[in-house]
This record gives sequence, structure tokens and C-alpha cells, in this order.
Amino acid sequence: MDLTATTTEPALVLTLPGVTELDAAAVHAMSDAISASPQPSLVVLDLRPLPGLRVTDARTLLSFARTQATRGVRCVFLVERARAVRRMLDAADPAEEVPRFTGLEEALLGTPRPVDTGVEDLVPQFEALTRALLTTTTVAAALDQVVTTATQLVPAAAVVSVTLREQDGTFTTPASTDGVAEELDEVQYRTGRGPCVEAARADGPGYVTSTDLGYDHRWPEFAETAARAGLTGVLATELPAGNGVVTGALNVYTRGHDRITETDRHTALLLATHTSLVLAHLQAAEVAALRTTQMRRAIDSRDIIGQAKGILMSRQGVTADEAFGLLRQTSQDLNVKLVEVAARLVHRRADLTPDEPPEL
Repeated sequence: MDLTATTTEPALVLTLPGVTELDAAAVHAMSDAISASPQPSLVVLDLRPLPGLRVTDARTLLSFARTQATRGVRCVFLVERARAVRRMLDAADPAEEVPRFTGLEEALLGTPRPVDTGVEDLVPQFEALTRALLTTTTVAAALDQVVTTATQLVPAAAVVSVTLREQDGTFTTPASTDGVAEELDEVQYRTGRGPCVEAARADGPGYVTSTDLGYDHRWPEFAETAARAGLTGVLATELPAGNGVVTGALNVYTRGHDRITETDRHTALLLATHTSLVLAHLQAAEVAALRTTQMRRAIDSRDIIGQAKGILMSRQGVTADEAFGLLRQTSQDLNVKLVEVAARLVHRRADLTPDEPPEL
């Protein structure tokens, strides 16, 4: 990891680059940077460049801070005002064992500014998501982007999936962050019971949530499968398509003591709305492309049939209607599509002698 270390009396400031996840190499890099400096009494971990943070990453940072504390080094976090990174840290460390600050001066002085963590502060993340979705060209790519973003914006999210409801009423899971989500979804599709299918139904409640599946008896098969996977909660939010039509649901599963909050529910609703809009856009584009392809094929078929009619008219001295009748009759006799019969005739035209009647 390309870590930046800056000594600012009386602290060492470690600026983390805009990585998407923190691994063992990142922890080693931070430890090495501290070891390479004169023993600081304070280490400021500047997280502002991070685009997002998973709960597991937040716990890694907290573990690192606790380890440094045992060595006499106090760590604090420097975060952007009320961004998703801050919310992830709050979820992992609600008691603020490691203090959070929004400015370097406040971090050095130890006097934090008040920070608001409402949904409105997620605007930069949603703007980034919107830009990413607008550049996608397939439904699959867009849904993969949505489920990945959901794990960054909803602190409690352990795994995320998207349920789509087909026109015949069946359900599928085209995108997920983990195979366990697909397994949980499949149990619901098979039994017809569960939060995802309830939220995805046209007459559903809009969203369905459970903060403790171990004591929730609404969906026993689903709850049992979730328990085996170590998942304890769920939030399913419908994907509205307008005019009362629902196309599916965005499903967020939690693990351990993590709980879905009211803010998380609003965040999931915004994500679901973004998902619905991009689905409508991409599906319209795919339908338009399909219609263009079908039109092109129709034009090509008409041209082939016209050429075949011309050959028959020239070689057998028949009218256009009679030539078409011959093609149609041959198609029926051979049980082959008319355009295929015409294509065969056109393909064999170069092999025919001027006086040889075309063989259909």
C-alpha cells in the first residue's frame, strides 16, 4: 500500500490512499511507518481519501488502534464530515473508543466538531454510483455495481443480493456479493416465503425487515438457512418500476450483532430507486436494440426472398405472385422456413446454367 507518513508535532499523520479494502499488507505498512519514526505519542489515521469502508475494514482499523494503544501510542481517525467511512466506523465502534475528527487541527487538539450522519450526507457516494451506472451497458454489470455499493453505504451489510421478478411470476438472483445470499434467496423462491419475495411482490408491503431472525417465526425455512450461514438480520426493499409495478427487491443481510437502522432503511430505499431507474434505462435500450436487430433481419429476409423471386421469374417465366407461390409451396413441402428456401436458391444461382430450371 502506498502509505503517506507526515510528522506534524506532536503527531504522526498516516494518510491512507484511496483503496477499496484494507488487508494485512496495509496493516503492516502502517506499523512499519510508525516504527520508522521517532516514537510518537499520537498517530492520526487520515481516512479522508478512502472512497468507502467495509465494516470488516473498520474493525481492522480499530484492532490496529488498540494494538498501538498497548504500546503507548494513541490513535485517532480523521474523516470527511459525515461520509460513509464515518458511518462504518460508528457501526464498528459505537462508543467511539477511537475518537473521530473532521479536521487535522481538531485531531491534534483533541476537540472534535459535531458530525451529522444523516442520509443527506451520502450525496457524494450516490453521485459516484450514478456516474458508474450511467457508464454500464448491461443489466448484469449495473446490478453488480449496486450490490457492491450497498456493502459500502449500509454499515451493517454482510452480504447483499438483488431479486428480480420475471413476467411469469418466478424469481431470480442475477447479482450478489456472496454465494450464501443466493442460497438464502433460493430457499425463499422455492418455498414462496421470505422477506425478499414479499418485498418483490406487486402487492407487497414495500419493504420487509427482521433484526433477529432467530426469534422471527414468519419464515421458518428461511430463518433456519440464515442461522446456518451465521446471518441474523435482513432488510428487503422493493424495486419499483412505476405505475404500481414492482420488478424485484434489494436484499441486505446482516451478521452477528450488527443491526439495520432507520438510516440504513432510507439508504437502501435510495439504492433501490437508483437500481430501478438504471434497470428501466438498460431494459429500454436492450428492447430498442432487439427491435433494431429484428427489423434488420426482416429487411434482409425480404431482400433474399425478392432475389429468389427474381430468379424464378427469369428462369421459369412466371409472374412475381407465381414465383412467391412456388417458394411458399416448397417451404411447406420441405417443412423449411420460406426465407431459408429462398436463401438456398440464391446461393445456388451461380451453379445454374442459363437453361437449367432452379431446383428448390
